[in-house]
Amino acid sequence: MKLVEGVKHFKQAVYPSMLGDFEKLKAGQSPQTLFITCSDSRVVPNLLTQTGPGEIFVIRNAGNIVPLPGSGELSVEATIQYAVDVLKVSEIVVCGHSHCGAVTGLLNLDSLESLPVIRDWVKRSKKVLEKFSCCKTEVPQAIAANVLLQLEHLRQYECVANAMSERELTLHGWVYHFESGEVDFLKEEPADLH
Repeated sequence: MKLVEGVKHFKQAVYPSMLGDFEKLKAGQSPQTLFITCSDSRVVPNLLTQTGPGEIFVIRNAGNIVPLPGSGELSVEATIQYAVDVLKVSEIVVCGHSHCGAVTGLLNLDSLESLPVIRDWVKRSKKVLEKFSCCKTEVPQAIAANVLLQLEHLRQYECVANAMSERELTLHGWVYHFESGEVDFLKEEPADLH
């Protein structure tokens, strides 16, 4: 099994060279960034950001969706609150990516009829549908619009709003193009999503 071989290689070759880093992490973590991205296997947050263990706090889910506060998605809500109120991160990055299946599905909800849980999950970004319909040429723009929508959702979390008002937290939207290694750093235009 490839994963077991990877663990063996890590323990024998990688871990010894990083022992000092892991020793320091026994005292706790203090990442500066909460990185919210898609669970797509082509997106590797630490590789993309060139960060090591303990440097970024990560939430991953289909479509890098930030549910609205109070939606009952306690895993995501708890992780955001922990990152902001306990770890005191100074940045939150929402990182979408090219060829995102969740956004493609959102643009064509009928295609998800046999996948009702996925359909219901991606519908949390239904505001994006006000701007786009199912069309392959619109997927890249919808991916960026989805990232901006998640930033809008983040601002509605009390802990995020408080930290931003104290100028202790900034939000960033990215779109990663894994096929080229490029990252679009989005300028926010939340009015486009209303």
